[in-house]
Order: sequence, then C-alpha cells, then structure tokens
Amino acid sequence: MHKLLLVILLPLFLGGQQYTFAQFSGGRLQATGLTCALCNKAIHQSLEQLPFVTKVEADIKSSAFTLTFGGNGSVSPAKLKAAVEDAGFFVGELQLTGTWNQDPIERGVPFVWGEQTFEFISAKTPATSKAFNCIVVGKGYLTEKSLRKIRTEYSEFLKADIALFQLLFVK
Repeated sequence: MHKLLLVILLPLFLGGQQYTFAQFSGGRLQATGLTCALCNKAIHQSLEQLPFVTKVEADIKSSAFTLTFGGNGSVSPAKLKAAVEDAGFFVGELQLTGTWNQDPIERGVPFVWGEQTFEFISAKTPATSKAFNCIVVGKGYLTEKSLRKIRTEYSEFLKADIALFQLLFVK
C-alpha cells in the first residue's frame, strides 16, 4: 500500500517542480507628484515596510526607486502601488525584473507567479532561463499618457480583470 501511494505521489512532487516559477528579483518604480526630498523619503519608507522588499534605492532627480526583492512573501504589484499611494503619491511606471525558468510562454496566456496571476500582452515574451524586464500595464501603474499609447497598440489584448496583471515585455 505504501509503495502504491509513493508511486502516485512521486510524479506529483517531481512534476510540480517543473511548473514552479521563480519570483521577481527586483524592479524600478517611477513615482509622480513628488516635489521635494521629503516626498522621496515618504515613499522610500513606505516601500521598505513591504515584506518582500529587501532594498530600496532612491534617485531623487528622476523620482524613481530601484527595488530589490527577496524578503518574505510574493512580489505584489498591487502592494507596491498601495505603498506609494499610502505615502500620498502615484505610480508613473512599474518595471519588474525576473528570470524566466520555464518553457517559452505565449502572448495572452495567463500564468501564476507567486500568489499573482500575470500574462504578457506583447508579441515578444521571455525566453527560457533568461533575465527579463517588463512593465506592469493598467490604470494606476502607468501615467495616463503612457496607458493611452499602450491601449492603442495592444487594445485587443487588454483586459479589465483586476485580478490579472498584464505585462509588456521590455527585454
């Protein structure tokens, strides 16, 4: 009986590993509405409190923050956005960096990464075992001007599903 159970469960454990995605390793968050160094400090402190953020580096001149992930929990674009908004500001662009360690994925095919569901809307998607950058697409993750441009170019792929994070492959 134990052997039968082992024979049934072993493929599940081994098979499950090949579909496990790594976490995002970092990102770059462009904030809007900042007017002084205290504004930068407020966002910096808010981002540092997120359990999955291990390091925040501010670039005051460009109102951008370079983020390193690796703490506790899954990387959540929604929590990054909320942290910036809790500090009283807005996200102008959110870029995420990761390594794709699976078979290539097709445009428009949802996948789960950590605790979030994502999909690439760009024609190009990450290749196997390659580092990549992508932009989170959606209201509150881009300036209105940038979002309008993307809506024009990718309108057939954009969805209103708020539980799905759509990504535009950068490189």
